[in-house]
Amino acid sequence: MLMGSCSHKFDSNTLGLEFYQWNLWQDSEAEPGDDLPSCGWDNFHRGKGKLVRIPASLEEHFPGLENSDVFWYHCRFTLPEQWENKQISLIFKEAGPSVEVFLNEEHVGSYQDEDGAFELDVSNSIFYTRDNHISIRISDAQVETAKKLNGITGTILMKSGT
Repeated sequence: MLMGSCSHKFDSNTLGLEFYQWNLWQDSEAEPGDDLPSCGWDNFHRGKGKLVRIPASLEEHFPGLENSDVFWYHCRFTLPEQWENKQISLIFKEAGPSVEVFLNEEHVGSYQDEDGAFELDVSNSIFYTRDNHISIRISDAQVETAKKLNGITGTILMKSGT
């Protein structure tokens, strides 16, 4: 009997997070500069928002955006066992306009640029023996950029190094 899983795409050193289920939530009570969802981490991790697949633009799921809107993407994933004690990078192919990234409730980086592609070293924040929670705060929706970035509009990868 042959059994398999299509829950994620994995090769020896790259894990595609776009194959996981994500939640997308409009945080209407967010204040500028908040470092956590207005509902708190526990409620947020319980699956607040719409189920989406990455890439998922904000316009696609929330028509009529305003500049003051704050949105959160959330996903839970597990790393392959053989990645333990290796350098781990989180790679965004296209996200914006203003991105704050949290891994396991710890702020691991931010990004604001028209390019939309960036990479973060998350080796010190990753769990190897249990689920990881990635939470991404997008703000300044509808800001004019060359690429019209509005949310996570490209793939997200975890990559192991040496």
